[in-house]
Amino acid sequence: MKVLIVKTSSLGDIIQSLNTAKYLKNKFKDIEIHWVIEKEYFPLISTYPYIDGAIIFDMKFYKKNFLSYSAWKQFFIFLKNLRKNRYDLLFDMQGNIKSSIVNFFAISQKKIGFGYNSVREWPNIFSTNFHINIETNINMGLQYTSLIKNYFQDKNYFDSKKVLLKISDIEILKISQILEHKNLQTTFKMMICPHSIWENKKMDIKALISFLNLIKKSFDFSFLIIYGNENEKIFSDKIYENFKNSSLVIEKLNIPSWQNLMNRVDLVFSMDSAALHLCSLTNTSSFSIFGPTRNEIFKPLGENHFAYQGSCPYSLIFKKVCPRLRKCKTGLCIKNIEAQQLFECFYIFFKKNIVKNSQ
Repeated sequence: MKVLIVKTSSLGDIIQSLNTAKYLKNKFKDIEIHWVIEKEYFPLISTYPYIDGAIIFDMKFYKKNFLSYSAWKQFFIFLKNLRKNRYDLLFDMQGNIKSSIVNFFAISQKKIGFGYNSVREWPNIFSTNFHINIETNINMGLQYTSLIKNYFQDKNYFDSKKVLLKISDIEILKISQILEHKNLQTTFKMMICPHSIWENKKMDIKALISFLNLIKKSFDFSFLIIYGNENEKIFSDKIYENFKNSSLVIEKLNIPSWQNLMNRVDLVFSMDSAALHLCSLTNTSSFSIFGPTRNEIFKPLGENHFAYQGSCPYSLIFKKVCPRLRKCKTGLCIKNIEAQQLFECFYIFFKKNIVKNSQ
């Protein structure tokens, strides 16, 4: 059996949907799974052990260079790669107009997608021929799995076993060298992932540093501070300045190396971002902060993952994502979070889930 999964972006959403490939591999012995993916996320898909092949769909390049010869040339290369296989099943987990383009050109006997009540962009339903409505008020990882397991009428499936991405021996050595740094020789190691593409998902830096100081006073911790671009590095360096002897700013890593490093620390602290979802593929616990998104929908599953939900000062109520995420000028649901209150939640969670398990 050949199966095509269409989930091109974004990074966090892709990570949350990876369990679908694992489910299919466990269910069928003789199955080949291909995945359509944006170019920038190819390293993730190509190193995930349950996926046999990746087809690059560079939509950002096509849109940016729509009138150029190179864009059309690359698009026709994509079509050639897409149509050289005939698939038994296609699962569209994107559910928007972009994935409709892929669905339209792909060759598959059945093209399965979200029904009208759960699809992200309704025109998408015309590109699939088998529709499944799912619950949209449950965890996102379960939503993606529901599309496939409901097709096979396998409603009780859930697999919590973690999967590490493949990395080279050189990358393994690099991770070991990071962990051997003199600043990280403490009882516990925490990876700090304070960034997000949305300003209203990021914690106030003064409150964050105060929170980390409270942790240092109570536990023997060191901090691995992660960044993805130069602006994020400036933010990370400010955190480092307050913990020079017990922290390390980590040079930007590729996704597989980042995930494997995560798996070797004791805890990941993160906003609602790709970092948090990447942690869900490891054996490491997480402590995360949510403001304009609901933690019940987006946090990793399991008791070893705790999410703190900030409150909206404007009394807005939303099921999934705050309608003011992109335009709220204050972001007070997350900027107003106080260090002491956050630490009190952290202390209880850490003593119960980390300290107890390490003894």
